[in-house]
Amino acid sequence: MRVWSRFEWQQQSRLLDERERLRRQLAKLRTAATSRGGYEPHHVNDDEATIQADAIKSRLAAVDEALERIDSGSYGRCVMCGSQIAEEGLEALPAVALCRICVV
Repeated sequence: MRVWSRFEWQQQSRLLDERERLRRQLAKLRTAATSRGGYEPHHVNDDEATIQADAIKSRLAAVDEALERIDSGSYGRCVMCGSQIAEEGLEALPAVALCRICVV
């Protein structure tokens, strides 16, 4: 059994919080899309709602993949080249999967 670093524990906590926040956003968007009655000051049309939902789902998938990388012990390594991702990058974007070189 692998022992997680303090950084991995912190990142897992941040990722779990982000996943919950994204799930709430998606649920709110779905609720708004299904309840057309009443005044909605921030009403979005179906195309905008679909684009927003797709973006949220994409971010959710990235968060879930990052959580899987923590579990497998590969978190912090670029999924393309295997090099170490800078901790500053992971702090800024905990779900990041690519190093600076591969992202370009």
